[in-house]
Formats: sequence, structure tokens, C-alpha cells
Amino acid sequence: MEDIPQSAEATAAPRPWWALALSGLFHPLLIPTYMYVLLMVINPFLFGSNDLGDQRAIITLVMLVLYTFVIPLISVLLMVLLNMVGSVMMEDRMERIGPLLLVMVLYFWVYYNLSQSNDVPTIFSSFLLGVVMSLAIAFVINVLDKVSLHTIGMGGLAGMSMICMLFFGSQGIGMGGITLSLGLLVILIVLIAGLVGSARLALGAHNNTQIYMGYFVGFFCQWMALLFYF
Repeated sequence: MEDIPQSAEATAAPRPWWALALSGLFHPLLIPTYMYVLLMVINPFLFGSNDLGDQRAIITLVMLVLYTFVIPLISVLLMVLLNMVGSVMMEDRMERIGPLLLVMVLYFWVYYNLSQSNDVPTIFSSFLLGVVMSLAIAFVINVLDKVSLHTIGMGGLAGMSMICMLFFGSQGIGMGGITLSLGLLVILIVLIAGLVGSARLALGAHNNTQIYMGYFVGFFCQWMALLFYF
């Protein structure tokens, strides 16, 4: 299936600010960081820490951001400067091959090293394996058609939030004097995932099939990774 061409008028039209904001805030490279913070807030003892402000937790967070966001982002920017890809938006699916391969290899390296650490809980290793699996499937799909990496990320986040509810259902997230149940958290993440998909449609980055395919791949891979570990 070929990419859907956009008209000159659609290309020239200003992009909705809310769609750009959501696409940036929930960029797929940020999803591992969000998941780590979420698990730390739910149960910091999983990582051998007392809370997110613990020195060990902060060091792990910094390293995670560095290897799953900063380095991949800098690598893509270098590809743009070297004219290997047209822009950071990578609207042409063929431009995605190099960045996808690079990120997939880097994320596998992160997964392998963290999964060998006694300080990293199995549930987070399972999440990272699901991310690597979804990237591999996205790489294969990309040969034939584009798939939304944003909705892959949000599908994975929604899937893992449901897994967290399965494992830690009796716990919640303390917010001042209020405790947010994990059930409400799942609903919130699913709603955000829907908004992110709507944002990608509003920007003309994908069609409906590519959006729903992304949700399915991200969600499915998290449960497959869970079966591998449990």
C-alpha cells in the first residue's frame, strides 16, 4: 500500500497547535521514561528505592532518558544534517528505515543490559522487551506501508498500565491527600492514547488504518512480552 498523497492545500495549511503539542509530549521515544516514572510512583521498592527522589532512582532515570531519548534524537538529527532523511518528521516511510533500525538496535541493547541487572524488576524488563518487539514489527510493516509510531507507543503504554493494574491492583498513586486508583489511571491513559491518535490524524501524518495498526502492535507486543516472562 502506498503512502496517501497530500494536496498542496493540505500541506500548506497551518498545523493545529494542540496536535503538535500532543505529538511532542507523547513522542514514542519518551514512552520508556514515562513507564519508568509510572512504575516508580506505583511501587518504588520494585527498583530498590524508597521513592522517585532517591539517588539510585534518579541515576537510573537519567541513564534511561539518555539512551532511549537523547541519543536516538541526536542520531536522527545527524541523519537530517547528512541528508540521509528529509526531516525529523520522516513523512516518507522509506526515510524511516535507517532511524527505525538504529532505534531498534539501541533499545535492544538497553533492554539486554537492564534485564541483566538485579536492580531492575522483571515487569520493566518485560515492558522493554515489548517495546523492542513492537519496533521490530514496525520495521517489517514499514516495508509495505507506514504505521504510526506514536500510537504504537501509546498502545504499549496502555497495555502495560493494564498489566500494572493486574499485578498491583490493590495499590494506587498518591497525589497529596488523594489516591488515584490504577483503574482510573488506565482509563486516563486510554483517553490520552485516543487523543494522540486524533492528533496524528489532524496533522495528516497517518490514515485510520495506520493509526489502529499502531495501537494493536503496541498493545499486543506488551502482552506477548509478559507471556515470555510470566
